[in-house]
This record gives sequence, structure tokens and C-alpha cells, in this order.
Amino acid sequence: MSLPFRIYPIRKDEVLRRSAMRNPSPDELKLVEEVIRDGGYLLEYHITERPRPMDLVTEPVLKEALSGCDSVIVFTATLGEAFRELAESHDEPEKDILYQGLAAERLDALVESYLDYKEKIFEKNGAVLTAHYPFRWEGVEENAFTTTRITGIGFHPDEVKTSRCRTCFVADCPSRREAPQG
Repeated sequence: MSLPFRIYPIRKDEVLRRSAMRNPSPDELKLVEEVIRDGGYLLEYHITERPRPMDLVTEPVLKEALSGCDSVIVFTATLGEAFRELAESHDEPEKDILYQGLAAERLDALVESYLDYKEKIFEKNGAVLTAHYPFRWEGVEENAFTTTRITGIGFHPDEVKTSRCRTCFVADCPSRREAPQG
């Protein structure tokens, strides 16, 4: 089943950042291109969502972050088995961190694309989404290729504590600027 929204394109600079490669050599850049090409063919994006009432949230810090919300959505994002197998079964150790960086960048892209899609739907009804937070859903495996998140839905925007942050996909976000060298 295909997703009802488009996934943001792969950002090589973000893959490099997630792979801790600040000043990659030409050979490393070539390897990054290879990992993106090979991994890109095998990515299968999946989202599983479960709308839930606020009483699902019991952790005090999370409850505070989602205060003012009427309900929540718990969702799991995954990149698919074929991509995981490629990333875990190759025999080139220098690619390990690059596949991890690509997986992290792709999970972020999937989560943000999904939330942008949901936000448009909820805006039509006057609701807002909060930032998303990690959430442990019993029985769902967490690994580098799967993540579970929770976001709040508020139909009274003035009562919702935090609005949704797009730090991963805003070109000039203050949260993403690096500290000046000095």
C-alpha cells in the first residue's frame, strides 16, 4: 500500500551530518553517493498510526508537554525489511555509519512528511499538532530502521503548550545553526 503523501527527498548534507562526516574526502563522498543510490532503491516507507485519548499518556514530562491537547496519535515509522537487510548484511565496514546516517535522515523525512500531511488535515478542522516525542509502544521493536512517536492534537490552539517544530526541514532554523567558530 502506498502512502497518501510524498516523502521529502534525500538530503546528502543531512546524511553526512548524521554520519559524523564534517569534512569528507572525495573517496568518502563517493561512498556516500553509493550508499544513497543503493539504499534508495530498497527503501519502503511504512506508517502505522493509532489515534488515542489523552489518558494514554501517563509519564509526567510527556503529560506536561502535551497539556492542552484533546487526544494523541501514536505512530510507528519504518523503512522496510529490504533496506534493513542491505544495511546489516554488507561486508564493507566503512559503509556501516553511512547506512545508519541514511536511516536516521530517512526516518526524519518520513516522520516530518507524515506530520505535514496530518497537519493539513487537522488544520481544516481548526486543530493543531504538537511537536512529536519518542514513545515506547509495547511489542514494537525499536531499532535504527523503526521509530515510534507520539504527537498531540489540540482543538483549542491557545491551550496547546507547544506547536509543531520543523527543525529537520527548515533551511534556516535557529535550532540547527552551528555555533560560530572562535
